[in-house]
Amino acid sequence: MEKPWIGIPTRYQEKSEYIGQVRHYLDAVIWAGGLPLMIPTVDDPALVREYVQRVQGVLLPGSSSDIDPRHYGATAHEKLGKLYPERDATDFAILDFAEQRKNMPVLGICFGIQSLNVYRGGSLVQDIPALVDRPVFHDEDDDDKPPVRHLVRVADDSIIGRLAGGTQMEVNSYHHQAVGSPGKNLRPVAFAHDGVIEAVEDTTGRFVVGVQWHPERGWQNDPFSKALFSKFIEQARLRYNQL
Repeated sequence: MEKPWIGIPTRYQEKSEYIGQVRHYLDAVIWAGGLPLMIPTVDDPALVREYVQRVQGVLLPGSSSDIDPRHYGATAHEKLGKLYPERDATDFAILDFAEQRKNMPVLGICFGIQSLNVYRGGSLVQDIPALVDRPVFHDEDDDDKPPVRHLVRVADDSIIGRLAGGTQMEVNSYHHQAVGSPGKNLRPVAFAHDGVIEAVEDTTGRFVVGVQWHPERGWQNDPFSKALFSKFIEQARLRYNQL
């Protein structure tokens, strides 16, 4: 059985000048039966198109940066983090070309759900602690402490709900921003107890799924994460077989 290629934007470390991606994403894709293809983060849509034309699925990973709020018509909040314009441009170009290629599956993780939502015309909550009433902890500033985990409520008629096998699950959490108003054809399907949107899905039947948590972290011991990556690669393989 042929293995589908999965395009993944890279991460650039300015201080070291290294370019690459967190290994967890690559390992999860390979385990599920896909072949990761890293896409350089560049402000060059033509180059991005060359990559997208060669893949059968797209995974938009997390990032240490925030999306420029000008992309969704907002001014910068004082708690806005550092910006990485090339990553914004790369994600939007990838999504632009993925939309043109019928039924290409898209999985957005953390920053990836946010860029998907902004690309579709939605907005973001720029800083959860400052802007959400009585928020649960979604991030931990102290690196010496264990990562934050919290419960999410899941719609049982969603892809996420079917893969989770229930309407509630515990997830890890590494973010200070989140989806605000949902973008075009995106339905919120999971929520933290403070109302923060934790997952979205496409309403037209395509496999376009975004999760705010990090299923690539600890996927080896998490049935839901394994099921999510398996479903994503299954959809990419279906596209491969249609070409």
